[in-house]
Amino acid sequence: MINIFLEDDNINVKVPKDKSLRYVATKTGASMEFGCRVGDCLTCIAKVKSGMQYLNDKNEKEIRALEILASDVSGLRLMCQCSVKADEGEIVISYGF
Repeated sequence: MINIFLEDDNINVKVPKDKSLRYVATKTGASMEFGCRVGDCLTCIAKVKSGMQYLNDKNEKEIRALEILASDVSGLRLMCQCSVKADEGEIVISYGF
């Protein structure tokens, strides 16, 4: 299982491979907001401070949506589009920026 730290809510949770970060936020009671839940509204934008390599790759839709907000989207993700792709490691996420 991978360790996910939701920095803004001080939530630390172990998550199995293939779980979505939307699922993690919902199940842990995190304060992260979700609007459309399909990557259109940008409500669930977050900064992955470490562990990006443990998440699935960004799809074209997510990249286009993020580029609306910033020119450098390398550390940004839409939490509704993310899922864990590794069995071990640590991911640190901040969404209150």
